[in-house]
Amino acid sequence: MVKKEAKEIGEGLGISGFTLGFFSILLAGWLGITTSIFGFIFCFIQQKNKPTKLGKIGMTLNIIGFIVSIIFIIIYTFYLPQILQQLG
Repeated sequence: MVKKEAKEIGEGLGISGFTLGFFSILLAGWLGITTSIFGFIFCFIQQKNKPTKLGKIGMTLNIIGFIVSIIFIIIYTFYLPQILQQLG
């Protein structure tokens, strides 16, 4: 019972980073960039101290979320005004 509690405490940053990575994809844009940066930091610390599978998956999700957010911002900033101008 004590070992299970210690394992759960040791994986907290990985779980948090995984969750933030998931939300960084859903919340593409500036909020997605912010959550992906914090999530990546959490997962990096987790992998440095005690590597876990969830931390590794979280790092991947955070990188994907960061890239998706950058693409979303570029499309929103540069292409959306041009499309709206052509429609109106």
